[in-house]
Amino acid sequence: MLGNRQPDVGASLDKPAAMISRENQHNQHDKSPALVRSELDGHFYVNRLRLRFDGALEARYRRYCGLRDRRYIRQLVNILIGLYLLYGIFDWIMLGSLVEPIYKIRYAMGMPGLAAIWFLIHSRKLDLHQDKLVVLGLFWLSVTTLTMVRVVPEEHKGLYLLSELAIVMAGITIGRMRFWPALNSAILFVVSYVLILFPDGVKNTFLLYYLFLSCGAVGLCLLAQYTSDRASRREFLQKLLIHRKNQQLKKLNARLKDLAEVDPLTGIANRRSFDQVLDEEWRRARRRGYSLAMLMCDIDYFKSYNDSFGHQQGDRCIKQVAQSMKQMVRRPGDLVARYGGEEFAVILPALDQEEAANIARVICQGVRDLRMPHPVSPINDNVTISVGVAAVVPDESMGAADLVGLADEALYHAKKSGRNRIQVYRPDLSTDH
Repeated sequence: MLGNRQPDVGASLDKPAAMISRENQHNQHDKSPALVRSELDGHFYVNRLRLRFDGALEARYRRYCGLRDRRYIRQLVNILIGLYLLYGIFDWIMLGSLVEPIYKIRYAMGMPGLAAIWFLIHSRKLDLHQDKLVVLGLFWLSVTTLTMVRVVPEEHKGLYLLSELAIVMAGITIGRMRFWPALNSAILFVVSYVLILFPDGVKNTFLLYYLFLSCGAVGLCLLAQYTSDRASRREFLQKLLIHRKNQQLKKLNARLKDLAEVDPLTGIANRRSFDQVLDEEWRRARRRGYSLAMLMCDIDYFKSYNDSFGHQQGDRCIKQVAQSMKQMVRRPGDLVARYGGEEFAVILPALDQEEAANIARVICQGVRDLRMPHPVSPINDNVTISVGVAAVVPDESMGAADLVGLADEALYHAKKSGRNRIQVYRPDLSTDH
């Protein structure tokens, strides 16, 4: 069975520069069915026959066809060469002792040329020129078969002419050629027919009749190939437009995901994303039986900072603190989120309290290293944060909200104890207020 694996459209249909300007013009309007049909029918072509694309798009179409048809063409050539060899048996059955000159033409003249074409078609460097090689192969088959017609007895000429016509018709219709190479193949057939069978003028009316009959049959094949080429180009455009739309949808979906899950000020996860990830990590930790740690962080005396420097500087402060925390927490699965206002939350899967406390110390030092002046802070000349640390192994007696409560309790005591510090949750903290 002939292979026909479709190439990856995304890999082979890169958008040419000439298309991008057109797309920008059309993206401002809704893609109604009529407009899409207009694009498919005439927007990308250089002539009314719609058998050649504009600019770089034509090269991309040929590359697409080369990738799509490569395996099919190779298998087809293998079959044709096999049949060409096997026809020698029928030569012997029909001609008997007169077969020697036919064998010389078929095997001494025809096979070396077909072997060369076979090697060329199997070269990956010539994938974009497969239709030209098919034309060359059909031409060589025509030359050798028509040469046989000249030397076979008169009663057998019709059979060889019929096989020649079958070769040309099959090559045009199933050879996966574009229309113009198919037309070139038909012209070469007619020229070789005239030059080989009428070297001294038209003396055989049967051969002349067969020429006109062949021209009619080949003309119908060309009409079918014209329709097929146009349909193939239209299919290519449909895939290209669908691919373009899919890419636009992916970008839009990514943008919507960012809007839904990313805090617009800081660029880190927002509260909604935090709640989702916490629920997922809680269930995973409970299922696998490992610890889940959390940090609750708060910028010290941020209200005083905001009142002194204004909301814009306050926003810049929040953003810098968030980015510093994000750089310090970089394990796969960890999450830094803006919890609300100047508060941040950090999810640390598979860490116990001591390990989480070490990360909290690193985060605090990273914020201090920013050296953002905070002249109204009673504890430090620069911006600092307080961090509450909690870690539990989830079980049926508690939920994810309980872990948040423990970390928040620890944060409360860190602030109560003077701020600019971390506080690891202990059960006795709950009785201190």
